[in-house]
Amino acid sequence: MKLIPAILLVGSLLTSVTAWGGIVVGGTRLIYPDNKNEVQISLSNKDLHSRHLVQSWVNNTDDSKAPFIVTPPLIKLDEGKETLLHVIYAGDSGALPQNKESLFWLNVKSVAGVPDELKDKNRLQLAVHTRIKLFWRPSGLDHHDASSAYEKLTFTRAGNTLHVNNPTPFYVSFNALKVGDRDVTPADKSVAEAAAMMAAPFASASFVIPAGASGAVTWSAINDFGGVTKVARQPL
Repeated sequence: MKLIPAILLVGSLLTSVTAWGGIVVGGTRLIYPDNKNEVQISLSNKDLHSRHLVQSWVNNTDDSKAPFIVTPPLIKLDEGKETLLHVIYAGDSGALPQNKESLFWLNVKSVAGVPDELKDKNRLQLAVHTRIKLFWRPSGLDHHDASSAYEKLTFTRAGNTLHVNNPTPFYVSFNALKVGDRDVTPADKSVAEAAAMMAAPFASASFVIPAGASGAVTWSAINDFGGVTKVARQPL
């Protein structure tokens, strides 16, 4: 009998690990200092009943091909086993900006194996696609400055639009962003929330303020280790 395929896209989760369908990626973001030959991230199969076929790659934020190699690009990960993904920059030296971070997506797609007793039965098979943020960080940037970048954001309000300016060379990923006690949402609905809830280096971003929301803006961010910063506050 034929399997019934289905695709499920899972965005970056704000937890200590990214997990779905038995496969656990050991982080929600990956920092790649440009003076390193490679960076690594763990990959575990927590499914004790099935091995998983796992494919991994890196692309740009517009889904075009990025200058990175992931090894192994394709692996069968047995039940309860763990491995390391090696991410290697394969582009030209100096091709990326040296004065700010660059953002890419690390993709991990997994499919559980079919037990022998189910091979002749109709079955829904999920291909689970997880992506986490990969930040390319020039060696001239101090990682200590990255931890405080969120504190340097400035905000202005124009009607029901909240504008944020990021004067730093680092991406700031919001964990929470509120006006008063109301959550704001990205103005650009065409972008996945995991990407839209960020302030890019040396750039501005816009968010929608819920009707009736008033008061100061408060925010917290996700740090290099996937943890949450203290809450910052600015009057509007």
